[in-house]
Amino acid sequence: MKRSWKDRKGVSPVIATILMVAITVVLAAVLYVMVMGLGDISTTPNGQITKVEKTGTGEYKLTLSTFSPSTKLTDIKVNVNGTLFTSSDGKTWVPDKDYTYKITVTDQAGDGKVSQGDYITVELADGATVKLEGATVAILHGPSGGEITKTTLPSA
Repeated sequence: MKRSWKDRKGVSPVIATILMVAITVVLAAVLYVMVMGLGDISTTPNGQITKVEKTGTGEYKLTLSTFSPSTKLTDIKVNVNGTLFTSSDGKTWVPDKDYTYKITVTDQAGDGKVSQGDYITVELADGATVKLEGATVAILHGPSGGEITKTTLPSA
């Protein structure tokens, strides 16, 4: 005997409702992950150099604003005319190639994060013969690789 499709019953309404809710939740989760990312991708913070002043022969002080979102000093890199400075502790800054320049980062609050009033001192290394005037100083965000802010040192 042949059964017709008319005699068969479908899934119960309760099961069907549960399945539809489950599918909707899974789709919403997938869309959220696609739109928001997986969470491990860093975005470049916003911040700026608020003041540049010549403090001595061959020495400049660059005052920083607070970076948003809050940024650890160890997450920033400082590029002076192509020489990249990094720090593993936020206190000692090491160049990647030559010792033409020397930088010091002063953490006014002592919290290990970039805050209003913190400053970077850029100076020539001992024995360097280049001019610091006109040098480009860029502050980069290490995790994202993005540029936070950049300035050119004035001549006087």
